[in-house]
Amino acid sequence: MRENRFEREVRERMGLVPHFFQTASEAPGLAEQLWAQAKSAYMDNPLPSLFKERLFVHLSRFCEVRYCIVRHTGFLLGKGYPAGDAKAATETIEQVLQWLSRPVPHAMRLEAAITQLEGYAEPRDMPAPHTRGEEDLLDALTVMFVVPARSAQARVAVKHAVGGKNLEYLLAFLAFVRTAHYWTQTHPDLEYESDMIMLMAQHPELARRLLDTADAEWVNAGDALREALTGQLHVLNTELQHRTRNLLSVIRVLFDRTLAKHSTLEGFAEVFTARLDAISRVQVYLSRLEQGEKVTFDGLLQNELAAHAVTLQQITLDGPTGVRLRSSALQTFALALHELVVNAVKYGALAHPAAHLSVRWEVEHPQGEPPMLHVYWQETGVPNVQLDDSAPPGYGRELIERALPYQLKAKTRYELLPDGARCLMSVPVLSEGSAPFSSGEELK
Repeated sequence: MRENRFEREVRERMGLVPHFFQTASEAPGLAEQLWAQAKSAYMDNPLPSLFKERLFVHLSRFCEVRYCIVRHTGFLLGKGYPAGDAKAATETIEQVLQWLSRPVPHAMRLEAAITQLEGYAEPRDMPAPHTRGEEDLLDALTVMFVVPARSAQARVAVKHAVGGKNLEYLLAFLAFVRTAHYWTQTHPDLEYESDMIMLMAQHPELARRLLDTADAEWVNAGDALREALTGQLHVLNTELQHRTRNLLSVIRVLFDRTLAKHSTLEGFAEVFTARLDAISRVQVYLSRLEQGEKVTFDGLLQNELAAHAVTLQQITLDGPTGVRLRSSALQTFALALHELVVNAVKYGALAHPAAHLSVRWEVEHPQGEPPMLHVYWQETGVPNVQLDDSAPPGYGRELIERALPYQLKAKTRYELLPDGARCLMSVPVLSEGSAPFSSGEELK
């Protein structure tokens, strides 16, 4: 049958004439209107062609009718032109199978993706395929597509990451995908094109992933995502309340103990502000972590040293990287490190050019017990150390000798020697795989 002008235009642009545009035959002119929509929001949309096609395939997983995912997977594989662009790159069967196997994003993963997008210093170009940036953007767009009424945070994050203009192009694209899904769902007689029928016959695994509507990942992904968002928001809210109560308790104790040691408002304000800053640094550190990551000891230590603008010329740091700390230990342990650094800067090894600070740490794995991080802090070469045992201990020493053992089940020892302070702290951690450290080793 001879093609009319409309069909020739579609074939020239898309590489074939999808059955999608043949469903409106009983309404003259309607197919042309659908084509105009497709050109405006999909093909002529200035977003990168391969990104649009990958996004179309991904979002089509949420449609129970399989026409869109089959057809647009075909475009992605070079059966026709991706996003109507004859010059666009295409993908292999292996790449597409991996894309179709991508896990449906759960709420915690969505939270991590949105946090990552919000962390951009300024809007960037649209991400390249197969990058972390594309993964994060796809997860945020999933929320905007599946649960638009609950997607305010995702929209703000996407706008922050790629700019307001690209956000509007993305919204137009999502609207067209939604229209395409609705159209196929209301035209159940829509048949797959012969090129995709043959391709699926040659690749059974591809056919299984495209057509298996019994798999809840494909059929119920939208409902599952809604449930995950609702449930995880409750979990996150409960966890936030728990952490807030803990943090307020730490600040209250900090206030009381600082007030007890200072008789003037000026002295109290200076010390209390510095300790609040130490807590704030931990919160900032936590906010920059990706989902599933934990604060590490070396990261926490170097963060505290950097906050006091100390150089490493007088410091030796020796220990494994990546020793993960328990969430329950963070605030108190961070305050202990803060007190050690402050005392070293004001009175100890970091206050005297000829003195030296050594910080060593190792992890022990006792049989049947949690791993223990052993931190050995030693200052040497400090002149005129005051060794008056009758003086009441300061807040830092109380924190190390009393609060750490009580709150964290730590083992500690703090001493002032003629040439400087030395401290041993043994704290339960989440780390794995380090050489054991003998807790009975003498301090040298």
